[in-house]
Amino acid sequence: MVHPAIERSARYSGIRAIVQRSCASDYRISQILRSIYQTKTQSYLEMYHIPRHLREHLHDHFGGSLLSLRASNISKSDRACKVLFENRDGSKVEAVLLSFPTHKSLCISSQVGCAYACSFCATGRIGLKRNLSLDELTDQVLYFQQLGHKIDSISFMGMGEPLSNPNVFRAMHVLSDSQLFGTSARRINISTVGILPGLNKLNRENPHVNLAFSMHSPFTEQRNRLVPVNQIYPFQEVFSSLDERIRLTGKRVWVSYVLMKGENDTREHAEELVKVIKSRPEELQYLYHVNLIPYNTEYEPAEQANLFGNRRKPGRTAGGKETLANAQA
Repeated sequence: MVHPAIERSARYSGIRAIVQRSCASDYRISQILRSIYQTKTQSYLEMYHIPRHLREHLHDHFGGSLLSLRASNISKSDRACKVLFENRDGSKVEAVLLSFPTHKSLCISSQVGCAYACSFCATGRIGLKRNLSLDELTDQVLYFQQLGHKIDSISFMGMGEPLSNPNVFRAMHVLSDSQLFGTSARRINISTVGILPGLNKLNRENPHVNLAFSMHSPFTEQRNRLVPVNQIYPFQEVFSSLDERIRLTGKRVWVSYVLMKGENDTREHAEELVKVIKSRPEELQYLYHVNLIPYNTEYEPAEQANLFGNRRKPGRTAGGKETLANAQA
């Protein structure tokens, strides 16, 4: 049996209804799902292992494409392929495939727009239009897989706040179901600004996915300005939930920190961030991994030579670790 989360898929509901109307056996549903999610068949008419009349009914109902979205624009660089998807209602979201010598990583969107208005994020200026559906979430992955890409990790780090969309939790179950996408939960990454109800739910329902907390300032007043949701869910309370997650899983938690020149890259910021990590229970500190991310649009990027106020001094990580990401926000 596939995970019950698939029942929230409009595609699944349509398939089940057509199979039942055609008086076909229920096992045809499993065959069709395997063709879509495992074989990556691109058309219902190509599912030759099911009766022709059923293939035609499916094609007539869903149309020529299996996907709930289409690629409206594609741009490529040395290692990145960015796709602008258009959903059936005309709304648009982005996904980015990053190709490395040893693996491929896909970053997907979770919402059309975003409600949280982080000051350095272009998506936040749009405001929240709506949550992506379960199919719109997983079809971003399916699109690249249909093209033959072997995706090693999937990150909900594109447009929107993942933990504010209930369908993201369902998508994680669908993606990790061995009878559907078959992606290990340990290869799924979630990035959040710290939505506590969603974070607590993630701890309960999806403990094995990887988590990144977008912090960007260790000072309350400044984070209130950079990440306004801090006024609702203060980062001190978020860290308590992160502590719980580490105790539960023994897994590392990433603390994402976008470096903006003259804004949050001073020695004072570095020292205060160390204090925040040091304030965590001693046995948990080493599992907090700070990820420094250069930024290059609304604010100037912090110079790499500065590296956060010359943090390369004894005790700088408070038992945690530090990484300079070779990427831009």
